[in-house]
Amino acid sequence: MYGSASTWLFNVVRELGAVRGMVVSDFVSDGGGLPARVAPDATYVFKSHEIGNIAVLDWLNRFSTQLIVTVRDPRDAVSSLMLYHGYAFERALDYVDRSARLCVRFAADERALLLAYESRFFERAETVARVDAHLGWKAGAATRDAIFGCLQRAAVDAYIARLPAVPGVLQDRSSGDMLDPRTHWHTHHAGRSGEVGRWKRELSAEQVRQVEQRLEGCFRF
Repeated sequence: MYGSASTWLFNVVRELGAVRGMVVSDFVSDGGGLPARVAPDATYVFKSHEIGNIAVLDWLNRFSTQLIVTVRDPRDAVSSLMLYHGYAFERALDYVDRSARLCVRFAADERALLLAYESRFFERAETVARVDAHLGWKAGAATRDAIFGCLQRAAVDAYIARLPAVPGVLQDRSSGDMLDPRTHWHTHHAGRSGEVGRWKRELSAEQVRQVEQRLEGCFRF
């Protein structure tokens, strides 16, 4: 889901894969991102927030051996998009709705590791070990500790501060936001507080009602 530390998780997987000599940086949407052919000796890692294309979903379901799903209270996810992306409430709700539908579709799958934002998994070194074990990649303890270290908040903020000098970085001309396509870190990822329950302050009573009504299935799950 949006605002669920999915980029942090993606970088854990990317760093674990790099130790194995894998090139890991793919984003899948309805517009594509899937390889034309699947090499039998290759491992592919995909990250996405929302996929409505049935053909793409079928492809991922057919070929995926492991899944990792990150979720967050939809009210906080909406608040996050409004606060850090500058989205209007209606747009934020639409985005969170689509991402929640994708997550609920796969969260109970036997191949899935489910991580809830509220557990603060992104602040726990043991999460790297859990992900490594789930993928069956067997990185050493020293490697896992090093990965966790480079993904702590201060280290991530320091990296994001250097984005203007990082080769290949893309910039949104209208917002000025920068994106590193290798790590998927954006400038708007810097300085995040990780607050849980922000929605109680950021959303009106009517907005809360709309989120809870629209995402009823997600809350029930």
